[in-house]
Amino acid sequence: MTTSNSNNSNNNNNKAILIRIAGGWVRDKILGLQTHDVDIALDACTGVEFAHAVKEYHAATVAGEAQETRGKDIGVIAANPSQSKHLETATMKIFGNDVDFSNLRQETYAEDSRIPDIGMGTPLEDAYRRDCTMNTLYYNLSTERIEDFTHRGLKDLLETKVVNTPLTAFQTFQDDPLRVLRVIRFAVRYNMELSEEIKKACKHPQIHSELRRKVSRERVGLELEGMISGRHSNPIQALDLICRMDLADSVFYLPSISIDLIGAIGQARLEPVPYLFTGSDVDGQVMLLVYLAVVLLPYRQLQYIEKQKTKSVVEYMIREGIKFKNKDVVCSMTLVDNLDDMIRLLQQTVEVTSSMRLQVGLLLRSAREMWVTTLIVATVVMLRKHDVSQELHWCTQAKQLYEAIVVRMDLDECWKTKPLMNGKDLIRVLELDRGPEVGVYMQEQVKWILTNPKGTINDLQCFLKSFRSTREFENNQAATHVSKKAR
Repeated sequence: MTTSNSNNSNNNNNKAILIRIAGGWVRDKILGLQTHDVDIALDACTGVEFAHAVKEYHAATVAGEAQETRGKDIGVIAANPSQSKHLETATMKIFGNDVDFSNLRQETYAEDSRIPDIGMGTPLEDAYRRDCTMNTLYYNLSTERIEDFTHRGLKDLLETKVVNTPLTAFQTFQDDPLRVLRVIRFAVRYNMELSEEIKKACKHPQIHSELRRKVSRERVGLELEGMISGRHSNPIQALDLICRMDLADSVFYLPSISIDLIGAIGQARLEPVPYLFTGSDVDGQVMLLVYLAVVLLPYRQLQYIEKQKTKSVVEYMIREGIKFKNKDVVCSMTLVDNLDDMIRLLQQTVEVTSSMRLQVGLLLRSAREMWVTTLIVATVVMLRKHDVSQELHWCTQAKQLYEAIVVRMDLDECWKTKPLMNGKDLIRVLELDRGPEVGVYMQEQVKWILTNPKGTINDLQCFLKSFRSTREFENNQAATHVSKKAR
């Protein structure tokens, strides 16, 4: 149907407004997918103007109905090109659906920016400014028909199952380089192929340069997170496509070439390997870090110097390259810092001995909640180092190690175990001076508890007194040796 807003003088002299639903809602409805986000595209007024008319009409129509069914207040989302919001949009919730209102538009781009100049446009102009043809479909509320102004949207979505761009892929990506990541996300989400033209454009060095130059790191990180952990995500396929399109260095971002790098990049074998962990018992955000860690494995030994400090390149990539949250950065570095120890543990025969309990316990106390994630990544490392015939061996080895830690050693969450003696107790019982020396005995207490899970506080005190005597004797011997050497 068509409608007009007789209460607003700014709608082109009460010209009839043609209402279309645009983009994602139409696409998902055609595919039979549930969606509650509705984008309304208008041809003769702004979204804010129309939203106020809808609110007035809606309030009057449902005046006698329950309050929860009424339209909510109108929110106005300001233009924010860094978040791919190039035009002011009005938003409101109607009967449980999030509805956005904006006008049809045409865009022109400057050479050095992904921020376009916006103008009121026709449906055809609006369609051709979009990222891919499957998103150029409209549902016309007046005719109750789907409109495909590029004459390719329906065919690509339903027949060829190939992601294409309305304009040439190179121009589409040059206008807004973030679209190289968006087309990958759509291809993965809807199980479609990228067109050969898109693949070629994605690999073009100029597009890589534009992605680094024009797009904020925060926006790259959000798009990456969406394709790894969003709805209908396939992290392995998404990250594989990023690598195959030669986009990894533009996405994850190495430190500036003016900064000295230390170490080596790469491993002997980096081919895709079967991923045999379901992650069903691991938090989704943790699994996201697993995928990132695997992709960044070649860089885990690489460091750089900044302000006379040695820092991890992997940390830089996650903190500065994709601007993930600080919590994710900390968890990632915990994984990287403990990965080599976990790899060594994975290669051993697991026997429940005191020395093994100590080795495992100290590792878990260091990795804490990230120990299972670290074990998964360590297994991937071993899978990559060996041929296909060893795949079952390493996966079995990892499962046996996990079972031994959790069931046979009962060491899961051992970092939460409270010490039998606190610092004051140690000072009193062992007659210690306050200071760093107390920390030495606290660490020895931790080791003793790991190797003596059923030990009593009296047993611990006897051990620490004996340790103190031995330590004092060795310190005296060392001091005497130094004194003689000096003489």
